[in-house]
Amino acid sequence: MIVDKKQIEAHNERLVEKHQVKLKALTSDIDWAEQVIGRLVDFQIAIPSWALGTGGTRFGRFSGGGEPGNLEEKIEDIGLLHALNRSSGAISLHIPWDIPEDYAHIRSLAAQHGLAFDAMNSNTFQDQPGQAHSYKFGSLQHVDKAVRRQAIEHNKEVIRHGVELGSKSLTVWLADGSCFPGQLNFRKAFQHTLESLKEI
Repeated sequence: MIVDKKQIEAHNERLVEKHQVKLKALTSDIDWAEQVIGRLVDFQIAIPSWALGTGGTRFGRFSGGGEPGNLEEKIEDIGLLHALNRSSGAISLHIPWDIPEDYAHIRSLAAQHGLAFDAMNSNTFQDQPGQAHSYKFGSLQHVDKAVRRQAIEHNKEVIRHGVELGSKSLTVWLADGSCFPGQLNFRKAFQHTLESLKEI
């Protein structure tokens, strides 16, 4: 959904006088109010691309009507959030769910909405269709070197997507672990994770 900036300005204009009265009353006894307001103005939150659904979490989906169906629609929705709150100036993509097909188009669309690309998120906490090895028992710490290799290559792929979009960071969703005492050799798991992260 795209809302014209003039609509937002007109709505805010109707409320600004009442807002100024309340703000003056609230800040009259606070010497550092302008500093706080300045910090709030500068405060930005990157919206994760997976968070725009109508139900569920990043681990399970319960889709509903009206939610964005592709990356372009997600960017437009985050653009609307940013237009309304001026504090959502970045999107954080989750790969492989939001792989751009045309980097230039996606960068341009984001720029039209005043958005930048924040951290890119890898997904080694769930298996994807056609994936050769399962992450059921871990990814970067897995006892099987082939599984670790797959997870490393996925994270490198995510970095490549991020570079193309201007992102400067990677979030590694490390869901590795164990459920019971004795199920995992912690020293080996740590060593495998460390080696994997060094390679990434």
